[in-house]
Amino acid sequence: MFKKDARGEDVYYSLEWSRLFEYDRFNARRVMPELPGIVWLLHPVKKDMESLLFFACWRDGLRVGLRKLLDDSFINIGKEQMRETLLGHELHFRFAVIDTSPLDIQDIMYWMIKEYKPIYNDITSFTDSKRYMNIFVKENGPDIADVKRR
Repeated sequence: MFKKDARGEDVYYSLEWSRLFEYDRFNARRVMPELPGIVWLLHPVKKDMESLLFFACWRDGLRVGLRKLLDDSFINIGKEQMRETLLGHELHFRFAVIDTSPLDIQDIMYWMIKEYKPIYNDITSFTDSKRYMNIFVKENGPDIADVKRR
């Protein structure tokens, strides 16, 4: 369940991550909702999971967003190199539904990228929405502690 609490210049988000799924394009279509949110791609490194990429899905929803990124049967001009790079890893994913505003997704993405430093997101080219001075995110969900932070 997603919650937001804005207090003055601070915002407090609470989001619920799905369980971790091994990526398979057929399984992903079955488990992903057609709702907006964030997809978190990870891959196993020894006993830990390493963050590869966070990406937001607003209009298309999570199911179509993941399909556009990783399914080679879907034409997505300009993303071929990223698709090949990501599919070169053993992929796992989880997702969080965030259906309030694209600006909330932007704030949470900014915090997640700063916190986990995924390999394929660049924090220097990503900004928050500039609506709040401080952003706080509480994550809930299974296996969150097993994710390696760089």
